[in-house]
Amino acid sequence: MQISLFEKDDSKKLFEYLNRVSIQTNNLGLEQQELQSSFDLEKIKHLNDKLQASVAFVAQDDKAAKIIGLAQISRKLRIRYMNQAEFAISVDEECWGQHIGSKLIEACIAWATKKWDIDGIYLEVLSDNQRAINLYKKYGFEIVGNLPILLTIDGQNKAGKLMFKSLKK
Repeated sequence: MQISLFEKDDSKKLFEYLNRVSIQTNNLGLEQQELQSSFDLEKIKHLNDKLQASVAFVAQDDKAAKIIGLAQISRKLRIRYMNQAEFAISVDEECWGQHIGSKLIEACIAWATKKWDIDGIYLEVLSDNQRAINLYKKYGFEIVGNLPILLTIDGQNKAGKLMFKSLKK
């Protein structure tokens, strides 16, 4: 397994990954049926463009030559927001427990620290996703707030947590 910066050549594999993972979990902010209208190969090809306002890392299975994990770190290019970023991650359920999430988090934190020199990273997570919350805590994220509604899944509102990691030395 290898972690690398998303490249435009990975667009088709990334779209296949998003289709697969959107069926596996309710922890994403995207319904499977929204995928087709939200993403197309042209949009995906430009994922790391926009003056590095958003950078994606992918984990690829060496044997199957497919994407098995995705992490994205984003920031707004407005002066008042430039010291913070937002983070999101997903891993193919068949690959849980293989430290893929850890490696993707490490890649995003390293990028944010070295390339952007930001002060902190935010993320949102479903309150009942204890596995993810524990992983984020392992990397220094702390719960800083409650979100009464993070996602609506099958017509039911689901609460979330807002987490933050300080990068200040």
